[in-house]
Amino acid sequence: MTERIEVGKLRTRRSLGLAGLLVALVGLMVSGMLMGSVSVGVRDLMHAFGVHLGFLDEPERLTDSVLWAIRLPRVLAGALVGAGLGVTGAALQGTFRNHMADPHLVGLAPTAGLGAVAGIALTPAGGSPILMMFLAAVGGVAAALLMRRIAQQVLESTQFLLVGLALGLGMLAWLGAIVLAWDSPRVPTFTFWVFGGLSGSTWTMLTAAAPFIIAAAVVLLVLARPLDLLALGETEARHLGVDVDRFVRVVLIACGVGIGGAVGLGGVIGFVGLVVPLILRRWLGPGHRWLIGLSAVGGATMVVAADTLARTVAAPVEIPVGLLTAIVGAPVFLWFLTRAGRSAA
Repeated sequence: MTERIEVGKLRTRRSLGLAGLLVALVGLMVSGMLMGSVSVGVRDLMHAFGVHLGFLDEPERLTDSVLWAIRLPRVLAGALVGAGLGVTGAALQGTFRNHMADPHLVGLAPTAGLGAVAGIALTPAGGSPILMMFLAAVGGVAAALLMRRIAQQVLESTQFLLVGLALGLGMLAWLGAIVLAWDSPRVPTFTFWVFGGLSGSTWTMLTAAAPFIIAAAVVLLVLARPLDLLALGETEARHLGVDVDRFVRVVLIACGVGIGGAVGLGGVIGFVGLVVPLILRRWLGPGHRWLIGLSAVGGATMVVAADTLARTVAAPVEIPVGLLTAIVGAPVFLWFLTRAGRSAA
């Protein structure tokens, strides 16, 4: 009886958590479209949607263009990037059984950035960004599979994270050298690749990245149940019928694809994939079906909020989004790192 009550409470908490995050996300997206250097009100927002969706037969205003061509794709890009990072962060933590695993901290995001730069080099000026997204995904997948091999040889979680950090810093060094040496207006700035940014978000970039991130999220949601079994340990999961090697490979490929789309669209934004799943796991339990879904909404909420602050708090100067996520994420990472060290001692 007590167990049923606890399960009921957990379901209620999860449902309320999902509803609260969705309300917060919608509110932040609306705020993100209203706030900026050009004054926009709620009526302007409704007018812009009415004109572009064909509900109103009126002339287009300046605010309509600002909302539809600049702010709406930027807000949607923030939600998409955050969802991708949240989902892949939750899956990586479950796959490596390490609650401090993060697309940035284990080197996947910087390697995906290097792949994205290679994609820009191979894409003709004005060409489709699909190749950039694809090579970013290839970089993310390669780093994920490499870290899997390393995880099989490293027993301590802190050593695993140090290897991931070393890989990420090495990739960022190569990435920075290429970007600075190339010095082309086609290549986003070094700041974009280190701290991320959504100022260059367009409908073209959005539609190129969306299939990668959405496909990864769908695959990881489908694989939520085996991820729960993997949490018991690889030996136990095998006894329960999971083909662990094949399953982990599929999960990591999906993570690499999702990270590639997120990095190609928003650059290397750190700590979202760490903080969101960590908080949700402690609050709503470790079940991956809920955790992955809620991490998508939570990650989207975090990035949209950070981007809105980034372009308004010090206007007209725009702060890199990754700086704001690091302000939140770095203390959380240090707290969990020291906590893990005390537990090991």
